[in-house]
Amino acid sequence: MSPDPEVRPRAKHRSFTADEKARILAEYEAASSSLERAAVMRRAGVYSSLLSNWRKQLKAAEGPTPRRRGRRPNTEAVENRRLREENARLQRRLEKSERTVAALGKAHALLQMIAGESATDEPASKKS
Repeated sequence: MSPDPEVRPRAKHRSFTADEKARILAEYEAASSSLERAAVMRRAGVYSSLLSNWRKQLKAAEGPTPRRRGRRPNTEAVENRRLREENARLQRRLEKSERTVAALGKAHALLQMIAGESATDEPASKKS
């Protein structure tokens, strides 16, 4: 006998809809023992790694948890920057307070000067 010259068709890559994935995951999670879970995977024809990928996809679809890329910020540098900003804010506030105190001091001196002039004018007006 000679070998069959006909080429066998290749197996197609299986794909699952989102509903099928959710149904299989729910059935897997509902299983109480590892034997039942294995039976669910055999019936669906999937591996545990595929289920874990589906869990990740489901979690990503529920709500994005953005991950920052790159180096983690140096906590000391972050604290130093925060303290510098707070220091600059307090410096501006101090300068404003000093200007206010200086203006109040000048106003007080002016009022005392006016009060002193009126005190010297009063005895002269009483004599007349």
